[in-house]
Amino acid sequence: MENSYAAVASEKEDDQLLEILGEHAAYEPEAILALIAEIEKRNLQAPDLEQIKQETLQALQQRELQLNPEPAGPTSFADKFKDFWTLFVPQRHYFVTPILVNINIVIFVLLVLTGMHVLSPEGEDLLNAGSNYGPYTLTGEPWRLFTAMFLHIGIIHLLVNMYALASIGGALEPLVGRKQFITAYVLCGLAGSLASLWWDQQRNGAGASGAIFGMFGMFMTMVLLERRMTWAEKKGMVYNMLGVIALNLVFGLQGGIDNAAHTGGLVLGIAYGAVLMLRSGRYFTQQYNLRGSIVTVALLLVAFVGLYLQIPTENAKYLTMLDRFGERETAAMDVMKEMELDATLINGGKYLPGLEQGITLWDESIKELIALQELPDLGEQQAKEVEILLNYTQLRKTSYQMMRDDIQSNQPWMHSKQQQVLWAISTYVQELNDLRGGEEPEPTASENEIPVRMEVDDLEKLDPDAKPLFVIDGEPLEQMNPDDVEKIIHPDDIASVTVLKGKEAVALYGEQARNGVVLITKKKE
Repeated sequence: MENSYAAVASEKEDDQLLEILGEHAAYEPEAILALIAEIEKRNLQAPDLEQIKQETLQALQQRELQLNPEPAGPTSFADKFKDFWTLFVPQRHYFVTPILVNINIVIFVLLVLTGMHVLSPEGEDLLNAGSNYGPYTLTGEPWRLFTAMFLHIGIIHLLVNMYALASIGGALEPLVGRKQFITAYVLCGLAGSLASLWWDQQRNGAGASGAIFGMFGMFMTMVLLERRMTWAEKKGMVYNMLGVIALNLVFGLQGGIDNAAHTGGLVLGIAYGAVLMLRSGRYFTQQYNLRGSIVTVALLLVAFVGLYLQIPTENAKYLTMLDRFGERETAAMDVMKEMELDATLINGGKYLPGLEQGITLWDESIKELIALQELPDLGEQQAKEVEILLNYTQLRKTSYQMMRDDIQSNQPWMHSKQQQVLWAISTYVQELNDLRGGEEPEPTASENEIPVRMEVDDLEKLDPDAKPLFVIDGEPLEQMNPDDVEKIIHPDDIASVTVLKGKEAVALYGEQARNGVVLITKKKE
């Protein structure tokens, strides 16, 4: 083979030799070495001749090592330690990979130092660090598609991924060069994040797995398409890659592992590897036309943006609303907890700022829930939950307005009308729990029940007879105001309280239970 290359080179004119040398990346290393030997023989002046010669020799040596790896002999502990540390040190043909490994490790260490658990990080810590969570990523934070690639869910996750990255990076980066390696890594990571979003918007995703799977797929594709090696030379590497990929995908079928991200990165890695092979004429090379690289990356990024914009966002907006609703509800209920603990001071005015803040928070939730109702593709159960939450929130706002007005007028706030409002609120809480538990919720509306959209002034029009039926240890009492029940049974003597409503209440206790039933069980003496 070498003699044939030398014979061909000897027949070329001087200018032809120099022209071929300028395009050395497109030819086999043996051909270029024969060409250089002919140029040196003729004493021709060629720019960068020695550098091209050294690069060609290194490429030839790298290929030989991949095809015929030398058996590792026994090494000392010092040698093994030295070899281990080289995984983290950038070198000429292993430059980007250790930098990526180091970045992932440093980020993990910094997060642990700020309080993240080293083995099982909390979801909130990952969210704060930039994990890929649909309700956030799809509602104004698309940068999480990128940052999630550098976060890991515990040290085991980190070590496994970094070992895989160092392994594939050590084989692939010398073949395609630094620029193509880092470009492919980022693109495959983004593809994995997007695939994860399409599959499960409620997953809190993090990790470099999508990018790493892409590197494995890219390497396997490039080996398959490379024209210089025979199948006998390729099949060992191809079967090895297929085994690694299949094993990890099967392992990923277990719960908690983001196989969608793995698959997304793998598919893009296979496609990107095929594109690189076609661009190079199906040879391994580090030299790629800059314009072609820019066009390839631009097209992929446009495709990513298109896919991102096509992801249905109704569920993400719903989940985001639930998070915000929970935060507002917690803040708004703080003043209620204080009032319950220190009821003697409720008319002192100290709670007015808290009530005003609560009214504002409930009002913000009402506006957001109304906007959510207008989404065209909201699921049936989600729409029902939004409706119940809206009714609940409007009553909470009414309750707070009543408390504020009572305190301002130096009146007791826990009167019968307030108790009716709180009882109506409890029915919506129960209805929501039934719905989420898979039960068909009973309707809460009745002709005498508190109107959901009622303003404070409308409370004066309430039917004073609209009271629930109280049943103590199975014995129905006459309908009465809730505050009168304390005259019959002391709160400390109550073991449990159950609220029945709608058809269930009427079926058990007749028409007198049309406004609901409060079942009270006494503590056993």
